[in-house]
Amino acid sequence: MKILTILGSPQKAGKTATVLKFVEEKLTAKGDEIIRVNAAEKQISGCRGCYACMKAQDSPGCVLQDDMYDVYSKMISADAIIIASPIYCYELTSQIKPLLDRSFALMYTPLLDEKTVAGLITCMGEENGNADLVTKAFHRMFDSSQKSIFQTKLAGTYVVSNSRAEDFESRAKAVAGKLADDILSTLQNRRITV
Repeated sequence: MKILTILGSPQKAGKTATVLKFVEEKLTAKGDEIIRVNAAEKQISGCRGCYACMKAQDSPGCVLQDDMYDVYSKMISADAIIIASPIYCYELTSQIKPLLDRSFALMYTPLLDEKTVAGLITCMGEENGNADLVTKAFHRMFDSSQKSIFQTKLAGTYVVSNSRAEDFESRAKAVAGKLADDILSTLQNRRITV
């Protein structure tokens, strides 16, 4: 299977990148192909809200011609998408936010239908009061069983809290393992029902 991982942190070797690397290693060991996008390295403009994309049914249809078209291509060809971001001011980073906003161009197409999506979040504090709003947003965007805006299957949202604590790495590996197992399980279930 082809799995797209999207790193939304401006830190290429930070805590979020570390957890995402653990996930990628486990998936690669199972034979999956990993394609990584570092959002901080992409030139992605913010959505203009022009709704031109709503006219397209078999392509993104966005009028902005920038690096997002490379990301669209990777999202469309992937079997699963993992979106990873730290929490900055109770929200996803400014590096990942334009990418998610511009994903709106795929909302009224079938191009992401039935794909598996997972959210991976790191935060310095506890999950409640830090990452809880983002977790809810992932459900609203990607959990079709909750009438999300995309017809995707949300494997889950996975939070590694207290990122400055001494036991961060052991907790990160546990969360990464759970995320990888859930992605693989969801993909396996999808293969059985197709």
